[in-house]
Amino acid sequence: MKNLYASSLVLLGLSFQAKAGPAEEGMACLSRNDLRCAQSIRDELKTSHSEDVGTLQLEAMTLFYEGAYEAAVGVVERMETLSYSPHSAPYRETAHASRAMVEVVSDGTIVRHSPGLDTVLADEAVSTLQASRETYDKLFGGGPDHDIVLDVFPTASRFTAASGLPAEAVRTTGVVALSKWSRLLLTSPRALSRGYAWKDTVAHEYIHLVVAFRSGDRVPVWLQEGLAKHLEPRWRGGQTGYLSVHHQSMLASAIQSGEFVPFEKFQRSMAYLDSSEEAALAFAQVATMVHFLLNQRGDEALPILMDRVRSGETSEAVVADLAGFENFADFREGWKRFIAQLPLIEDRLASLPVVLDGEGSDFAEDPLLSVRADLARFVRVGDLLREAGRPDAALIEYGKAEDPDDTPSPTLMVRQAACLEMLQRPREALAIAEKGIGLYPEFPLLQVTTGRLREATGQHNQAVPAWQAAHDLNPFNPEVQIALSRLYQMLGDEQRRQRHERYGRILATGGAVD
Repeated sequence: MKNLYASSLVLLGLSFQAKAGPAEEGMACLSRNDLRCAQSIRDELKTSHSEDVGTLQLEAMTLFYEGAYEAAVGVVERMETLSYSPHSAPYRETAHASRAMVEVVSDGTIVRHSPGLDTVLADEAVSTLQASRETYDKLFGGGPDHDIVLDVFPTASRFTAASGLPAEAVRTTGVVALSKWSRLLLTSPRALSRGYAWKDTVAHEYIHLVVAFRSGDRVPVWLQEGLAKHLEPRWRGGQTGYLSVHHQSMLASAIQSGEFVPFEKFQRSMAYLDSSEEAALAFAQVATMVHFLLNQRGDEALPILMDRVRSGETSEAVVADLAGFENFADFREGWKRFIAQLPLIEDRLASLPVVLDGEGSDFAEDPLLSVRADLARFVRVGDLLREAGRPDAALIEYGKAEDPDDTPSPTLMVRQAACLEMLQRPREALAIAEKGIGLYPEFPLLQVTTGRLREATGQHNQAVPAWQAAHDLNPFNPEVQIALSRLYQMLGDEQRRQRHERYGRILATGGAVD
């Protein structure tokens, strides 16, 4: 998620009064995401103008961009004692939200997380960020020349406080990460009971940083998000798969109805759209526009796009020209013809609800049962029967909870597979779980169920990808770490066995043992 706060640091928006000079030049550097430039000017000014309001403002903001929050607050407090008004930024909120975090520094990356359970994220956060830097810096013809800070906040409330976004916007559209102030902000997957694809999210947010740096932060939100969404699988070698089944479903419906999300609605940020459904369609639109551009011109278009936009050309004009069209209106018509030919999955699906910090009822994370209390009642009865050892009777109740005219329920599929497993019908159970993964690959209980059933049917090699997918979504499930440690030992992969055994120890001790 890209937010345009950084772009608001134009000179006319500064809250202090000062003559034009080096300090304003430093703030201009920050407005175009050039942190090195701002640091250089800040360091020169500090030696001779330590109490100058412009210098103090630049120092506070540069420290904030660097991730030195307590130091930034110290400068802000100094400004306040001198009756200066610091530029608006969540200095104190961020310092408070990141309290007690521990830091891992490695090859130009700084990953900070809460001690304890979130330690299981550290190694893979570092490796994901480093792979992203290598991939996207090359793809765009360069990247930020400073250490990249990734803050992993343990709760959604801490993330929201540090993001500067309104809490209602975060909860409406399910924003869990942000690229802002030349840094990356991420909500720990532990804040969502089912987790989420946090590694791809790290890559997505890093793309925003690269694009902002390479373009002087001149690329509009629609193109920022399109580039980030379309290219986010590239860090792990993926060329496709940027559209989830739900994204495809939304796009297919929009193609039939002609009802797309207007660009004007997400001019500031995707976070201000009306719902997670609207956000999903908007992401699908802009990601396929980038797909269309690269299909027309290839990856070589990306550094050219950055250079031309940085020089002052509008993104729309450059995109149209690179794709071979006279204007953006013609490009959009070509895009509509392009997406009409894509092999989209048209199943009716709803997005998985985003439930933050343990809020919500039993089925709050299920797209069907969270809104259909009448069907949820059947599931609860089925659960009682299953727990009482009556899986055949439970299946009858679960069947009553199905509505062929509404979206499928991933929770229901997990429950039905569990009953079939109890009835010694593992292959039928596996078929249901695998169908569920096809619809909801980010629902980790479906991956766990599939992994367990593949092992039960002797498919040990095939079980690994399911358990690994569950880990990538929610590494805080001890069963997943035990299963991966066991399977990697069976397959003779000692390095991975040790890694997941270590994660299991961290979880078993509440983070006391690393």
